Amino acid sequence: MIDENKYLQIVSDTKADITPYFDLAKSQKDFRDILVKHLLDTDSINVYYHSYMILDEATKVEPSLFYCYWAKFSSLLHYKNSYHRNYGMHLIANLMVVDKDNLFEHIIDDYYKQLNDEKISTIKYCISNSGKIIKEKPELTTGIISKIIKSLRINDKSEKHQNFLISEFLKLLNTTDTDLLDLIEVKDFLKDVLSTTKSEKLKREINKYTKQHFA
Repeated sequence: MIDENKYLQIVSDTKADITPYFDLAKSQKDFRDILVKHLLDTDSINVYYHSYMILDEATKVEPSLFYCYWAKFSSLLHYKNSYHRNYGMHLIANLMVVDKDNLFEHIIDDYYKQLNDEKISTIKYCISNSGKIIKEKPELTTGIISKIIKSLRINDKSEKHQNFLISEFLKLLNTTDTDLLDLIEVKDFLKDVLSTTKSEKLKREINKYTKQHFA
């Protein structure tokens, strides 16, 4: 059994080596409980960050072992701390492949509220994690893409940040089957961006996408 105090001592160090814990997270339920507890309830940045990093790696490899923590991971979406909300989005996206009970449909609004966050990184993660969600829940594609487009049309960000987020959205579109998209909505949005953006780089990205997918 894992020594919890020893774990906390090790991961309190900024440069802690957490690689030995990856396999432990997959083999010991008690340790998984410890990781989740300290991700959710510990104030120490190093402790909850390292706990998240271990969970992120483990949920990518053995997501079925962590489906029982869905409600706890979902609760992170309501934390004031944007880091916790980012971690919640990542972990939920990792579990989409095993969401046999369609639990995501119950939290989709909470998940996509992150698009309204003041932190650019949080919005970026919400958009990028959508790729995993759409892959496993293709029936949600139109709704998800619409939510993202709506958020991007509310342009209260700097031009630099807005272009960054639109570029991230294009990456998502490039991994999404066009048969699942509301093509009119996507085309209209990209057309509007082309007519307003000053970024030559973004124009090239949009033209490349439209040429490949809408020609």
